[in-house]
Amino acid sequence: MPATGGSPPRLRFEKLQRLLHRRGVPLLEVPEYPGNAPYYRTFWQPGSRTAVSFVAVHGEYSTPDSLRVGDVYRIQAPVTAQEVELRRERARR
Repeated sequence: MPATGGSPPRLRFEKLQRLLHRRGVPLLEVPEYPGNAPYYRTFWQPGSRTAVSFVAVHGEYSTPDSLRVGDVYRIQAPVTAQEVELRRERARR
């Protein structure tokens, strides 16, 4: 199939969160790593041990030009409860 030349489809975090909420799947926000803040926000789904990060603020050298504010940047798994707790502990310091 030939390339269309268009940009790849983007997934909006708000839409993903809304769909998961309708299915009773909670997403819990976890503190962002200092190097990623304020450009990204990350939410964690404990049951699947999956984290979803999205672009919160555009940064000229910190976020991809192909993504807009609100677009999902990364889906990562597994993300353990221990990892989430470490991030929370770092944020409290």
